[in-house]
Amino acid sequence: MEPKKSTKFNLPLFLTLSAVAFVCFLLLHFRTLYGWGMSILGSLEAVFVGIAIAYILLPLAKRLENLIQRKKKFRFARPFSAILTLILALSIVFLFMAMVLPQLIDTVASLVKELPGMIELSLAELQTHLPEDSELTASVMETIESIETTAVTWIKNNFLSTLTTVAGTVKNVGSAIISLVVSLVVAIYLLLDHERYLAQCKKLFLSVSKNEKFNLAVFDVLHQANHIFNGFISGKLVDSLIVGIICFIVMSLLKMPYSLLISVIVGVTNIIPMFGPIIGAVPGAFLLLMISPKQCVIFLIFIVILQQVDGNVIGPRILGNSTGVSALYVTVAILMFGKLWGFLGMLVGVPVFATLYYIVKKFAEQSLRKRGLPTETSEYQITSIGTNN
Repeated sequence: MEPKKSTKFNLPLFLTLSAVAFVCFLLLHFRTLYGWGMSILGSLEAVFVGIAIAYILLPLAKRLENLIQRKKKFRFARPFSAILTLILALSIVFLFMAMVLPQLIDTVASLVKELPGMIELSLAELQTHLPEDSELTASVMETIESIETTAVTWIKNNFLSTLTTVAGTVKNVGSAIISLVVSLVVAIYLLLDHERYLAQCKKLFLSVSKNEKFNLAVFDVLHQANHIFNGFISGKLVDSLIVGIICFIVMSLLKMPYSLLISVIVGVTNIIPMFGPIIGAVPGAFLLLMISPKQCVIFLIFIVILQQVDGNVIGPRILGNSTGVSALYVTVAILMFGKLWGFLGMLVGVPVFATLYYIVKKFAEQSLRKRGLPTETSEYQITSIGTNN
């Protein structure tokens, strides 16, 4: 009789073949799976917005809760503080929209209407200061007129269409209200019981990961990331609000036109570190230049002074060193994440980069300790470069 062949199950081979088959399946159906993933994420957009709202409002809710508990032991301190925080936030948003939005719309509409005439007057004024019958004059005027034509065409074809698109989007009030309500409900749930939801996430993570050192490292990074994001986002919002208010007050006292529009632009762009002041000053300076070059110069001088005060007095008092990264890394973070995620990347790029920087720093210091090397950066500084010994 012939011996029976072995039918022993080869588990490593089975796992390898299964992994290969799974990867092939992903590659063949990537677009379909990607579409499903984007659809799922799109359906949860209101939930993500609610999480972001809760995260931003949580520090204020905690302070209100502690203040209420300090004054008097109150059984419903948590719900009361959460609802009060949400009411305060919504009141600020609605007050801003009621006071600022109509004026902004009127200002932008009049600006779009009057801009071509303002450019023509500026060109005529410039032409009076240039010598007549000169090749340089002809070249300068031709260049400026070309820029004018391009700018006016862009405003008419793109800017106005953008406003029309926004107006059309606003008409979908029903879906927007539903999404807002869902986001607010999610935010309230998280503000009321954020400890339990965080505990559930931690429980699920520990049930999967069994490496104690890795778990401690992950929780340490999450704690540091929370500290960085919390300090940076809340601090930047307050700092930008103060800068916008100061800009509006000073421009109003100096009786400059478009003070509200320019102040909103300066305040919003100030959220972006380093490049924000420059981005915010350019459109304001352009608008004032069309009306009065003198006011444009005064505005630029004021913006430089304001940003110096913000960078050396207001910002450090509110933010401190919340990110822990140098100016060079801030520049790299803004450029890199701005390229990846656009305007949102410029806003959150610095805290994201600071978190990655912290992870790399901890990993490098741990590796150096194992090799018996110092962890202080000063120990590795080169005292001289290019010196012949």
